[in-house]
Formats: sequence, structure tokens, C-alpha cells
Amino acid sequence: MNAEDFRKAIDADDGLKNKRRNLFLLSLLLLAIVVSGADIKEASSLIFKIEFKNHENLQWLLIVGIFYSILRYYAYSETYRNELFIQWSKKLIADPTVYYYDQQEEEVKGFLGKAVDVWGGDEPGLAEPVYRRLGLLKRVISYPATQEDPEHGIMHFNRHINLNNYSSSWTRKDFLFLLWVEMRYRSRAWVAQRETLDLVAPYLIAFVALSAFFYKKFS
Repeated sequence: MNAEDFRKAIDADDGLKNKRRNLFLLSLLLLAIVVSGADIKEASSLIFKIEFKNHENLQWLLIVGIFYSILRYYAYSETYRNELFIQWSKKLIADPTVYYYDQQEEEVKGFLGKAVDVWGGDEPGLAEPVYRRLGLLKRVISYPATQEDPEHGIMHFNRHINLNNYSSSWTRKDFLFLLWVEMRYRSRAWVAQRETLDLVAPYLIAFVALSAFFYKKFS
């Protein structure tokens, strides 16, 4: 999915927009109450009016609503968060200082070359790497491979090089440096792709509102 198609998909997703709007409104309402010290005393409709006497409980209801909205928005935005990761990780793995496959020598060079302990002559799929995230602080290099099976013939699948497995050439310090490089590419995505801010902004507003509430409550 290219950047334009990705942008159109987000703009056309009504479910995502509804969850984002709900999280924004609840967070801004809580933030307005905390910052201004206002109390919501009355809610009106065309039929009746309700006066809230216990304002403290109303704020806690807002907190519950914000946490629920965060979970709902997180579930709806997963597809787009994964797509963002794919887009900037392609740029990371295409950086020759990070990963470079030497066609003549058939070996991986660059910083991640220290983590690759297989020869390209045996694994030509190393020329087509994909940087993947399997969990929190778990990263792998995935590449296409083939294997001949006596019953099914040639089988195509993906092999993984686990970047969390350390050796004398690839250490924990190297992995932490990789995460720092990754953070640079993430940061560039914030500037270059407005979709990043669109997806993350609701979390930021919710975090500010919740932080302000708990700080005022327990300080």
C-alpha cells in the first residue's frame, strides 16, 4: 500500500474516525474540567434536565470512558499502525549502512551484517530482507527461502534471523543501537507522514488529560 492509498484508507474508515472522535472528546472534556476547575452541574435535552450533585464520581466515570475508548481505538487502529511500521521499516532495511547485500560476495554487510551468520550462496533470499516486529522489543529479519520436500516438491516459506539472539559478533549493545536507529526512522515518519500524527494524537491528548487529572488528584 503506497502512502496515498494508505491516507485514503484512513480517511474513509468511519469506524476508526468515530473511535478517534470519542477519545478526543472525552479527553478534552476531562482536561477542561481539570484545568479550569469547572463542575458539570446540569445536562439538558429537549425533554428533561439532570443536575449532577456528586461531581467527583462524574470525573471518575470520564476516566473509565477514556480508558475504554483507548482500548477500542487501539483495536480499530491496529491495521494502520502495522502499515505505518511496514512503511518506515522498509526505509530502514534499505539503508545500506544498516543492511546491504553484496551480490558479488553473496554476503550481508552493513550494521546488521553482524547478526547474519548464514551465507548468501546458501540463502539467496537474504537479498530480499524484511524487518519485522514480533512483540515488544523483539525484532527479526525475515527473508524468503525454499526447501525440497520428497512428497510436495519445492516448498516456499520465510526464514527468520532472531535479532534478540546474541553472540560474540552481535551483542545486546548492538541490539540497543539498532533500536536507537529504529527510533530515528520512527521520528522521521512523524514529520514526513501526517498519518502518523493522525493515529497517535488521540493517545497524546488522552495521556495529557489523565496525567493532569491524577496529578491534581494526588498532589
